[in-house]
Amino acid sequence: MNWQLNLPYVHLDGPSTGVAMTPNMMPTVREAPAPMDTSLLVALDVVAAVLTTIGPGRVELVTYTRDRISLHPVNLDDGEEIARTLGCDLPLDHRMFVPGHTLWTGLVDGMEVQVRSVLRQVVAR
Repeated sequence: MNWQLNLPYVHLDGPSTGVAMTPNMMPTVREAPAPMDTSLLVALDVVAAVLTTIGPGRVELVTYTRDRISLHPVNLDDGEEIARTLGCDLPLDHRMFVPGHTLWTGLVDGMEVQVRSVLRQVVAR
């Protein structure tokens, strides 16, 4: 990206301060900027839809990137129910963490969604 500014050098009252100013204080852009990457905006739309589905009061923290959303519920006991409501049905148990937790994952509108919950108790058969 090559930006060229039209900033003529102007002397202010008294000794030179080295301040560059234009009459309207707006730089002139010579080249159009590159198209904006909107993937974060798309991710934010998916976050909004997810929060509308489950209720924003149930989520303490949302972290999102261009292709992943992570939800930390206010009450970790609600995590599995939230995950299942969103269609996240792949559990990953983190037993070595203190406290342990289960991370439920799935796809929502083409984005990976992770929901944290209490560590599930697997029953052996």
